[in-house]
Amino acid sequence: MSFAQQFKENKGPRIASLGQVAQSLHFMPKSVPVLITIILLIHVALLLDCMGKNFVTVDEAGHLVAGISHWTTGTYSMYRVNPPLPRMLAVLPVLLLHPNTQGIQPTPALGERAEWRCANQFALDNASRYLDILFVARLAGILWSCLGGWLVFRWASDLYSYRAGILGLVFWCFDPNILANAQMVTPDVPATVAGLAAMYCFWRYLRWPSWNLALIAGLVLGIAQLTKFTLLYLYALWPLLWLLYRWQIRTADTSYVSFWVQIWHGLLMAIVSLVIINLGYECQETCNPLGKYVFVSRTLGGEPSPDVTHAIAPINRFRDSWLGSLPVPVPAEFLAGIDRQKFDFERGWHSYLRGEWRYGGWWYYYLYGLAVKMPLGIISLIVCGLIATLVRYPCRIPTVDECFLWLPVLIVLVLVSSQTGFNHHLRYVLPIFPFAFLGASKLAYFLSFQHWKTGFIVLLLAMWSMTSTLLIHPHYLSYFNEAAGGAENGHYHLIDSNIDWGQDLLFLKAWLDQYSEARPLGLAYYNVVDPRIVGICFTLPPPGQITGAQNLDASEPGPRPGYYALDVNFIRGSSFIAADGKGRFRHIPMHQYEYFQHFQPIAKAGYSIYIYHITLDEANRVRRALGLPLLRDVNIFTENKP
Repeated sequence: MSFAQQFKENKGPRIASLGQVAQSLHFMPKSVPVLITIILLIHVALLLDCMGKNFVTVDEAGHLVAGISHWTTGTYSMYRVNPPLPRMLAVLPVLLLHPNTQGIQPTPALGERAEWRCANQFALDNASRYLDILFVARLAGILWSCLGGWLVFRWASDLYSYRAGILGLVFWCFDPNILANAQMVTPDVPATVAGLAAMYCFWRYLRWPSWNLALIAGLVLGIAQLTKFTLLYLYALWPLLWLLYRWQIRTADTSYVSFWVQIWHGLLMAIVSLVIINLGYECQETCNPLGKYVFVSRTLGGEPSPDVTHAIAPINRFRDSWLGSLPVPVPAEFLAGIDRQKFDFERGWHSYLRGEWRYGGWWYYYLYGLAVKMPLGIISLIVCGLIATLVRYPCRIPTVDECFLWLPVLIVLVLVSSQTGFNHHLRYVLPIFPFAFLGASKLAYFLSFQHWKTGFIVLLLAMWSMTSTLLIHPHYLSYFNEAAGGAENGHYHLIDSNIDWGQDLLFLKAWLDQYSEARPLGLAYYNVVDPRIVGICFTLPPPGQITGAQNLDASEPGPRPGYYALDVNFIRGSSFIAADGKGRFRHIPMHQYEYFQHFQPIAKAGYSIYIYHITLDEANRVRRALGLPLLRDVNIFTENKP
């Protein structure tokens, strides 16, 4: 059916009623709701199991205390680089447990990330029930993820058929990246779902323009902005899609709502979204003149003066211009968060890709990450879906409707890839996943007797992806596809939150409980929470080298006999902080523990913590290769090997 025919068959005014919204589902068999429920229940069961088995991850620990801080102090400075809504919703049930919050002390200072300092203190203050608190906070992720799955089903059903809706739902519920992030107290899945919801509401509005749908679109747009700053791109994308939509229908339907009426609708959306953003921050310091802000990024602050030697130099490029007198219609912390996020990208960090360290990043980092972190079956179906869109087969829906699916993918990829100050996290492009799933769901057209051969291939690829995902349960964060060598070899491609975010500590604890002879233990754990909270006693492993900034309390650098457990991030040369086993955190320089690559682990906790038992002969073999003096006798040496 042509676009014009679709419009002509819609009798009456362009106002969406419940009947119109559900018209694509009229011929859905009664068994479909049952199937949808079963798929979502399996998805929920997988998430619940993961939530109880995986320890708190790095960013989770910060979001947890930041969310509590927002409710208890009424301030939003903690974790300002992300808007507050996801973490505030997540910790709401936690407040009913009345945790000890004395250690949560936010600071308004632009340069301090107080969430990291407070995260460990909060964990220690609530050590006996920290895991319970974490589990309760993680439950919100289930609601977000189920909403995301339902939206994928609904939109795919509206565009193509209920079969496409089911296929898209399967993609969502059994994608390892969705499962990995939905179980955590982080904003990535909430932002992904909120962005999808906003785009869906705007698509419904363009089909049946009305004041009611304009109001709803504005509300959801505002909510989306309270989840992650990445979604600011919607303010640029929506006008473009609106113009494309009007151009598409200009000769198809003369009764479509007038240009100026839609201008007023758009103004309503913008105003409502700004109201929601302000309400999300309790309207704190909103409408301040632009010139009164203090910025730390060069984008908003300008270049610092040559005599400034601080890493963070507060400045404002607008202070002496006419723009400085203009009021900013968002809360001060909202703009400060954008500024601080931009500062982090401008400052740059060392990044890792395929065994190479580089200061800054690669423009193709996220494309490579998608190629190794997504199941091969889903990748194949997404590529086929894109090709089907370009050749206009088998579904000839309006081109502008396809733009709603593929333009967000393109824009987010370009936007994120352009920020090459550092590349650490594939989750930054998670908002493109539901749109890619929607684009691939059209292949459900072949799931019929008339096209059984092609349909069998589609079904086989979907089943391959599901199987590949389920086989790694509950270690979804460490998932790598078969072409990348699986999770066992994932660290050769990517590190950080793509494989190792501190999530496997409880698996290490279970291993140590089974092999009690693995004492004393040297542990370098990649997290901001002290491993002693789960009863692990340890010291830091000997450093690979002694530096002035280091001081790891080691009398001699290099490998020594004993039992060791190290996060794979440190083994690959990452720099971070690590607890020293004495109640302090030490900075671990880059390449400090790369010498462990010369040894074979005897076991692994999950796919991110490698366990070693180094003998005297093995230690001396590597010390000889590194040009270090040989060892003769070491008190911690033991011949017991589990």
